[in-house]
Amino acid sequence: MVSDTTGRSLSRRRFLTASAAAASLGLLHACASPSAPAQTPAGTQAPVKATVQPTAQATTVPISQATAPPAATVAAGEPKRGGTFTLGFTANLMDFNPVQTAIATYFIMRPLFSTLIRQAYQLTAYPELAEKWDISADGKTVTLKLREGVKYHSGREFTSADVKFSWEYASTEPSTTQFAMFKQVKAVETPEKYVAVMKLDGINTNIYDILDTLYMLDKETFPAQKANTAIGTGPFKLEKYVPNDRFEAVAFKDYWDKGKPYADRYIGRTIPDTGTLAINLESGAVDAIRGVSSIDIARLRDTGKYGVYDGAPGVAFYAISLNCKTPPFDNQKVRQAMAWSLDRARFCRANLAGLSQPTTLIWSPTSWAYFKDLEGKIGYDLSKAAALLKEAGFEKGFETNIVTSAKTNQGYFDLANVLQADLAKLNIKAKITDLDTAGWMTQFVNKREYAIGIYSYGRANRDPGTTLTAAKGFTNDQEGGLARFESPEWDRLRKEFNSTLDRQKRLPIARQIQEYALDGCWNLTVGKTVNASVYANYVKGYGTDLDDSPLLRGVWLDR
Repeated sequence: MVSDTTGRSLSRRRFLTASAAAASLGLLHACASPSAPAQTPAGTQAPVKATVQPTAQATTVPISQATAPPAATVAAGEPKRGGTFTLGFTANLMDFNPVQTAIATYFIMRPLFSTLIRQAYQLTAYPELAEKWDISADGKTVTLKLREGVKYHSGREFTSADVKFSWEYASTEPSTTQFAMFKQVKAVETPEKYVAVMKLDGINTNIYDILDTLYMLDKETFPAQKANTAIGTGPFKLEKYVPNDRFEAVAFKDYWDKGKPYADRYIGRTIPDTGTLAINLESGAVDAIRGVSSIDIARLRDTGKYGVYDGAPGVAFYAISLNCKTPPFDNQKVRQAMAWSLDRARFCRANLAGLSQPTTLIWSPTSWAYFKDLEGKIGYDLSKAAALLKEAGFEKGFETNIVTSAKTNQGYFDLANVLQADLAKLNIKAKITDLDTAGWMTQFVNKREYAIGIYSYGRANRDPGTTLTAAKGFTNDQEGGLARFESPEWDRLRKEFNSTLDRQKRLPIARQIQEYALDGCWNLTVGKTVNASVYANYVKGYGTDLDDSPLLRGVWLDR
């Protein structure tokens, strides 16, 4: 075990139990010992032994589907080598920046790049580019022993200097999706070629999510060439890129996980129309699809010819962002009226084919920070919405604009239409602007030039504190928060929540945070995203990580 200079260290289990006994914290489920690991998710290495013990998800109830990928994706027999795996999706790939998690970026994150560790669905830690890691007892020092001999696709060796470079970029580029979370690391030191040391202010509940989402970038080509080049350490190496059409990658012969990947090639195709996406799968032009409509998901599943992978449980939610710097949404009562005006149940039932349930809360029912009794605090009530508008001085309604992107996610466009119709009942005339992925990212995510924005926030299946620092719906204006919301009290609550591991101390803070968000109404949660992958039955070993990026090193084709 690598130790810090004080001679005291924390394994993952000790880190999670540092503030109190595990039983009193409620942080741990029963989990497999290192000598008898639970079933390993498709495309993963076994949990690290000796240094880091596998630890389960911090939830109140076991999640059966979270222990491993669905049975349909677990292939029996010896994997077959060779062949081309083709994945179709609706969103355009903007660039090869794995720390800017636009929708299409998910399809290149894990296939082309690697992180220091990877967490499975129960937050079990698996080694990736860090073989071992150690956290000092005070939480201020994280020492990482890096895997030796790892190569970038260029042939250059991966070292601690790359860890430092990757963190510097991710924590200084405001457009980076998890900018606020990466800034919690104050410095990265490189005492040895294969040792990197992260410095923090103290105990931080986000640390494992930081290690799991900080992709290792090539300091020689990134970010100058990210528009058309991907130099990573992942199982596939970029060979060809045709903007707005496809990228083609080949198996990386020097990949550190020897024997992987099984497939020779990986092709990602942009197919903007959701209907055409399904046709491409049925015709055999692609092997799997993502971004298909909920109706097609159910239809394809029921044919018996295709498998459906639901993705990481509780990873993301459809949401509506209200720009607090754009009148009238600088008025809290107007934002509250918006929250009461949306028929979430109709959207989930009609547009998501009942595959999602309506919610107004930040976290999923699978999270220990979910408070079921708060679920009804906001509902669909036009009379309540009208009364709030009258109090705010907008009894006669107003005109506004909804920014959305059907090509990024069909659900975004459907939600915009449902919201537009509901607002019309309150004499609010909302014009819909449907942008392509690049335009939506630029106007809504980066420049934040909008009034109402339709999107989805992720990281809802990690530590609940990570959601508040890594999802831009909940970060403040200076951190690049989408709603440009500012509140010293909100920032205080988030900081306090992430500064202790003691569940008994965190629970009441989590409730305060949820109640504060329900009152502030700058980010309106609607329902869990339907982001299933549909694949031909001959596709074996398909799975995704906690962010729903495909894990393709273990995929093989039984045909």
